[in-house]
Amino acid sequence: MTNFWKNVWDKKGLGDSTDLLYLDGYEHLDIPFKSPDIFKSLSSLMGLKKGDSILEVGCGCGFLAREFKEYNYVGVDYSEPIIAKHRKMFSNHAVSVSEAKVLSFPDSSFDKVFCFGLFQYLPSLSYAEEVIEEMKRVSKEIVFLGDLKDTATRSEHLVYPKESLVEGGFSFSNCVYDAGDPHRYNALFEV
Repeated sequence: MTNFWKNVWDKKGLGDSTDLLYLDGYEHLDIPFKSPDIFKSLSSLMGLKKGDSILEVGCGCGFLAREFKEYNYVGVDYSEPIIAKHRKMFSNHAVSVSEAKVLSFPDSSFDKVFCFGLFQYLPSLSYAEEVIEEMKRVSKEIVFLGDLKDTATRSEHLVYPKESLVEGGFSFSNCVYDAGDPHRYNALFEV
């Protein structure tokens, strides 16, 4: 695994900022990007019910996590400084350090498992495939991959082939924060 993105996230986690848009990598967007709006869309797309157990893979500092108040929420991220900052900002959240492809939970531990804006930062297609399999392994009902790209916007971004998701039985929806963007989408798998 290359260290490029890990270094980016570690540096953000070690810095003084508490701006969740910056810390979780959304500071560059020039459109409204609000966690309550995104959560509302995710809730609808994943069919969330109060009390559901939820795992967020790549939880960052808690931009979306803060919206899961009525759920049994757990978050993981591979950056120790990011998780430390997440804990400092949201001490009531259950978060831990973990590689996305090696989740330390038993099979079928969560009702729903999701990531949002994660796949573009993964190091390779094979790593991404392992992440999908791990997410499926720990989910009872739904695996949701949010904010996927079909075109890289930076040379360091990974683009996971949509065809592979089609073959894997995923269904698709428009980007939750910019439905008119034809290059971003979500993928959902029912376990």
